[in-house]
Amino acid sequence: MTDAPTRAQFRSIAPKRVHYHEVDMQNIVFNANYLMYADVGITEYFRALNLASGKPESAGFNLFGPDHDMMVRHAEVDFRASAVADDMIDLAVRLKRFGNSSMTSECAIFRGDELLTVVTISYVHFATATKRPAPVPAWFKDMVAAFEIVQPEGF
Repeated sequence: MTDAPTRAQFRSIAPKRVHYHEVDMQNIVFNANYLMYADVGITEYFRALNLASGKPESAGFNLFGPDHDMMVRHAEVDFRASAVADDMIDLAVRLKRFGNSSMTSECAIFRGDELLTVVTISYVHFATATKRPAPVPAWFKDMVAAFEIVQPEGF
């Protein structure tokens, strides 16, 4: 990864404490947990967009209503430094790219200003009835564009 993200590129930054059960015998965060951290970060991102209330009477975390959803297509983790038990870390998330039926998020995990890990996840937006890719709704792209500090590619 050549261009390291900086905190200034993110509007959605969620704090998280590293818990004992998330580290391995070396007292560093077990590698698979960084994907979980990215998932927590993207949930907080959608909450910042006022899309993910989690309340039973709402759409919950299905952002696009009952007819559409998204699923992970690809994930990459770039490890740069380790978090340890009891560290306070920040999960900084942005949507960095849109395709026709896809979007890519970037979760930069910081301890203070130190970049620890970058998790990039590509999602496919699909119609639930057919399980086939469907265009990302224009209203969602517009909402993201209005929210982001750095405009996503493909917008």
